[in-house]
Amino acid sequence: MKVLLTHERFLPDWGGGGETIVFETARGLRSQGVDVRVLTTGDPAASEYAGVPTERLPMHRYRMNLASAHIARRAREADLVQTFNYHACWPSLRAGRAVRRPVICSFLGLFGDAWMDLKGRVWGPLFRAWERRMLTLPFHRLCFLSEFSRRQALALGAPESAAVTVCPGVSLERFHPASRKDRLVLFAGKFSVRKGVFDVIEVARALPGYEFLMVGWGPEEDALRREAPPNVTIRRGESGSPPSAEYGRARVFLFPSRAETLGMVIPEAMASGCAIASCVPLDFHGARFHEGATGEMIEGVRRLMEDDAWFDECSRANLRAAEFYSWGRYTRELVALYEQTLGGAPRGVARTA
Repeated sequence: MKVLLTHERFLPDWGGGGETIVFETARGLRSQGVDVRVLTTGDPAASEYAGVPTERLPMHRYRMNLASAHIARRAREADLVQTFNYHACWPSLRAGRAVRRPVICSFLGLFGDAWMDLKGRVWGPLFRAWERRMLTLPFHRLCFLSEFSRRQALALGAPESAAVTVCPGVSLERFHPASRKDRLVLFAGKFSVRKGVFDVIEVARALPGYEFLMVGWGPEEDALRREAPPNVTIRRGESGSPPSAEYGRARVFLFPSRAETLGMVIPEAMASGCAIASCVPLDFHGARFHEGATGEMIEGVRRLMEDDAWFDECSRANLRAAEFYSWGRYTRELVALYEQTLGGAPRGVARTA
């Protein structure tokens, strides 16, 4: 099987957890004997990364929307095109239709109304409408990283017959609980309003007796440093490198993000034996609260920090639940989807000899 994988960025170029998923997709497929070629943007001199062959177009990632002709030339050599939103999926669909190859789109982001916070009142509605349009384009399959993300997509108009859930993994071998957990509340991720970072500050201010650590990167770093109370430490994390040691020693992982398709930091924290406090509708053990409800966050974190029996129960249950998040399982499910797609070859799609 030959697969052309398209995305607007590929490691070592990095903008968030999505690039990790794209890389692990390519690496996992190659481990299963799939012939994978990656088409992305960046430095044309970089022809491979960690053993994965890449072709990089010398253009800004937004301009990949105009690269359908180039994608079509590479798609002719493949059985199937695997693409990811946002800026590679539309030109990949046009290319696949031109050369009669099935195109599967995985949605790394699905922000909905959160675009208003991300892009403001002028651009926000345009990005929201553009995202909704992507969900209704005639991809052969729409892949979502979680069941709650798939349900959100259906509510936005995605066709149920094409929508499937293929949940990615995390590098479980990197995450372990420390021999002794500290009385520490951890946040890890992008320092952006969408991630609820200022909610973390408010919770820390209300709980001055506990240590809070925020590890990440992003546009709100300076503002966070200005507003952080004395019990909060802000630490810049390396791009694409999860803070595994901090996960291991943290008792509670606080993640009040307002728009996620999965939230890979949650399974990472689960695999580290943390109790989770979050509004993300993923299966975890810990404190759940409504989006933006800082009072609920404060009470949930307080109880997890003070109730040792409940924390121990949550920690053990999260360690067991995290075993589901393996890259091997994700890759096997993806290969099965490809085989089903190529075996059926509906919509007049021809597969190569």
